[in-house]
Amino acid sequence: MNNHLIPTQEPPFWDHFLHQVPWALNVLAKAADIREEVLRFIPQFQPFMPYPKYANLYQNTWDAFPLSVFQGEHIEMSKAELAINIDPLVAMFRSKLPVTSGTIAPLESEGHLRNVFVSRLIPGSVINPHRGWTQDYLRVHLCLVEDPDCRITVGAVTRTWQTDQLLAFKDGGAHLHSVVHQGTHERIILSYDLSLNYLRQFIPALS
Repeated sequence: MNNHLIPTQEPPFWDHFLHQVPWALNVLAKAADIREEVLRFIPQFQPFMPYPKYANLYQNTWDAFPLSVFQGEHIEMSKAELAINIDPLVAMFRSKLPVTSGTIAPLESEGHLRNVFVSRLIPGSVINPHRGWTQDYLRVHLCLVEDPDCRITVGAVTRTWQTDQLLAFKDGGAHLHSVVHQGTHERIILSYDLSLNYLRQFIPALS
């Protein structure tokens, strides 16, 4: 994780460009089905695990479960130190989530999509300002459960998530980002990392 802030003119959020990306339009078309599938899956399988708490990354709790190959992410860099092998878990989770997996598998097999996970944040939690490890990817969130008082700040801009909508930023980009949850119930998102090289054919501004 790199906390150095680099001066930049690029926008903090990129989701307003995603209407140009066929993959994103497909995810939005399936958003309600993905949400229903994942929210049925969670109470049945209790898949959440604490997100790695490295470098004072967060306060209170931040839970997640993996759904993909990981690359250039902290979990991939520290895989040898994990208490469990996540590969069989990913395979099992994906087998139970066919609609969600259908938005991952095609681009993942081509090397364009990595680091997919479902993330849950409960009230009172804080993710401290940081830059992530994934410098070659755009992080795209599909909101499954919103709370208007759970807010993300990227650079100088603060927003919140909206159910069945996408929010996107560069996790390892020039802007620091942070999250503060001052709401009343959990916020759950499905997070995908899309390769910038792949996205540039649809979003020239990424160049």
